[in-house]
Amino acid sequence: MFCTQCGKEIIGDAKFCGHCGAPLEATDQKTLQEPNVVLSTTSPMPIQATASVAQIRPWVRYWARMFDLYLISIVSGIVISILYPDALSEQNSNQFDQLFGLAVFFAWMFIESLFLSTTGTTPGKWLFKIRLIPPSGETPDYSTAFSRSFKVWWLGLGIGFPLVSFITLLVSYNKLSKNGITRWDRDSGFTVAHERIGPLRVIFAIAFFVSFLLLAAIGSTIDIEQIIPADTTSWQV
Repeated sequence: MFCTQCGKEIIGDAKFCGHCGAPLEATDQKTLQEPNVVLSTTSPMPIQATASVAQIRPWVRYWARMFDLYLISIVSGIVISILYPDALSEQNSNQFDQLFGLAVFFAWMFIESLFLSTTGTTPGKWLFKIRLIPPSGETPDYSTAFSRSFKVWWLGLGIGFPLVSFITLLVSYNKLSKNGITRWDRDSGFTVAHERIGPLRVIFAIAFFVSFLLLAAIGSTIDIEQIIPADTTSWQV
């Protein structure tokens, strides 16, 4: 079966094209058995907007996920520095950094699932104009979203271990570039559609990542006790 919008082959009984995101109606699935066959139907405006944009964009998806992970890292770091400043002290910094990274990757599974099941997107996907379309075509429930997020955490991010994560990301990149779909999207029936990213969004994303790196560099050179005293009695006037 082939898509009526872009003419590319559709795998299985998908309800959306994995290449351009176009919805596949029942009539399309029955009548369109050969490539390059165009039906006289009009696609919705959002699909027309994505038709001119490449739909296999692994780097865009990578930076969207990094935006989400960096954002939750900043929020979590601020909360921890207020509630438990000793964790950021020099003697605990190395151990804390390792555990903190793993915890952020793990916690994001649940937070991403909550975002997807309520808003249908995440801050990073919204910023980079990525639409995640579930098999039903509607906002997924929490269990469906969590099933996908778990597979991303396990198969794509290697649960956050640096070397394992590098290998799993590389494998996922090659599979997405070759097959046009990741394993977690194929198994869960999700379709990923891309829209054109405006210059303001690009500028904002660059500014965010640069700011994050600057904050990380500054934080590594400043003793947290200079900002938040470990001895809370010193706060008294």
